[in-house]
Amino acid sequence: MQPHSKLSCAIAAVLGGGALGHPIPANSAAENPAADQIQEITVTAQRRTENIQNVPIAIQALTSETLAQLNVATFDDFIKYLPNVTAPTAGPGQAQIFMRGLSAGSNGTQSGGSITGFPNVAIYLDDQSGQLPGRNLDVYAADLERVEVLEGPQGTLFGAGAQAGVIRYITNKPKMNLTEGSVTAGYGVTAGGDPNSDLVAVINLPLMADTLAVRAVIYDDQRGGYINNVPATFTRKASDLGIGFANYPTGCGANSDPPGPPCQVPPSAAPINNYNLAQRAINPVTYKGIRASALWDINSDWNALISQSYQSMDAEGVFYQMPNASDGAPLPNQSVTLFNNSFNKDKFENTALTINGRFGDLKAVYTGAYLVRNVSQIQDYTNYARGVYADYYQCHGAEPTKGLTSTCYSPSTTWNETEHNSHQSHEFRLSTPDDWRFRGIVGAFWEQLKIEDQLNWLYKTLPACTVTVTAGCLTDVAPAPGTTVSNPNTRNDNTAYFNDVHRGYKQLAFFTSLDFDIIPKVLTVTGGTRYYHFDNTEKGANTGSL
Repeated sequence: MQPHSKLSCAIAAVLGGGALGHPIPANSAAENPAADQIQEITVTAQRRTENIQNVPIAIQALTSETLAQLNVATFDDFIKYLPNVTAPTAGPGQAQIFMRGLSAGSNGTQSGGSITGFPNVAIYLDDQSGQLPGRNLDVYAADLERVEVLEGPQGTLFGAGAQAGVIRYITNKPKMNLTEGSVTAGYGVTAGGDPNSDLVAVINLPLMADTLAVRAVIYDDQRGGYINNVPATFTRKASDLGIGFANYPTGCGANSDPPGPPCQVPPSAAPINNYNLAQRAINPVTYKGIRASALWDINSDWNALISQSYQSMDAEGVFYQMPNASDGAPLPNQSVTLFNNSFNKDKFENTALTINGRFGDLKAVYTGAYLVRNVSQIQDYTNYARGVYADYYQCHGAEPTKGLTSTCYSPSTTWNETEHNSHQSHEFRLSTPDDWRFRGIVGAFWEQLKIEDQLNWLYKTLPACTVTVTAGCLTDVAPAPGTTVSNPNTRNDNTAYFNDVHRGYKQLAFFTSLDFDIIPKVLTVTGGTRYYHFDNTEKGANTGSL
């Protein structure tokens, strides 16, 4: 057997678009006559447990064995193995997913909760929707049964933005009458970067024979950075698009009357440097989390599962490279010139309850969940000082009568964003037995999504206007009284512009899906419909300095 045949087999299976199972070693067929058979993989893409070979829709399933063989644990890890799925991203948890070329669009991360369209590729943790505009729910793949990828419109059985497809993280559930546990650890080195280490521990315990079992997983994955912040300076240039706001010398530029010579940089505009922040491998990422669940078999027909998940993702630095430094010098690969610390901290917790039972031949399922996600992000924005309007917030012209000379203040700036996101959902469905030739599902779904998004653009370095300072300054900004915002207070002196928005929706849906096997396991006709009522709201303030 070749050293990499397991990995090659797994990758080939993925790229072939088929279901992924546990690849069989080449010499095992002689030892086991069934070794060359395809391993059965069960999925719940149609809200019933089925062999993936019998599901008449485009679906991919990354099993736990495949995830382990490919050594993938995060969204950025496994998306490279998914045909027809792409995701422009600014870093972990900041992807906007395309399936078969379809997406709600790709915008900048900044203020995504306020202005980016709701995704049309749904993310589910078991039965809980986790969508957030401009950001994917990056669930760490610890103790997962599988990851299901459903391509194409899935709007009949799945709501919450499933027009282009669905990605579902299916967790392992507690096992009755079985005590088991495992600890796995790994160590590696990122090419051109720092070392990585990970630790995952799983335990399954029966508490009452045939009645109650619990399962828990805890994980800590620390991934080394590979982007280098190289020493650099930022010097204002006469070619900066907004330098005309400095009006030096007086009467310069095409906007003066009459038009004057090209504007120059005021002598007072001193360069800045990043020497105190320059270092290698500035973008390490750490995933930490815990998930616990309990399964109660009430009787032979009914059971209840409750689970609780917590995850913290801390991504430092940035996840792009710059071809040139801030002053134009070419940079080596995997390099940037940043003048302020940058990070993205993304935490979520999820509580879910699922009740399974029967009313005669009909299977009944209720599932309800509540997910809370909090994001805090700061990014360097100094290079914006080369833009068209930046110098309006950083430079002023001469006003001799007030003792002012043409001046440009520091170009060192940032933006910061905080988002609070909550999902509450409830679903109830009834379905016929899975082995009936004519099968049906009927159900109802209710969901409420709330987003509180605050973004502050901290690129105002001109002094704040006060009672005594009325020239060469800009006013501090605040939302209008009575506005629906998270922070009603005046922003700090460096805030040139801010968004403070409350956004969300409520949806109520009723759905049904019918299947008839014209030729069992060969030809099936499927039909379905979904009625929904959707209320979308957005209130808040976006205000800039004048």
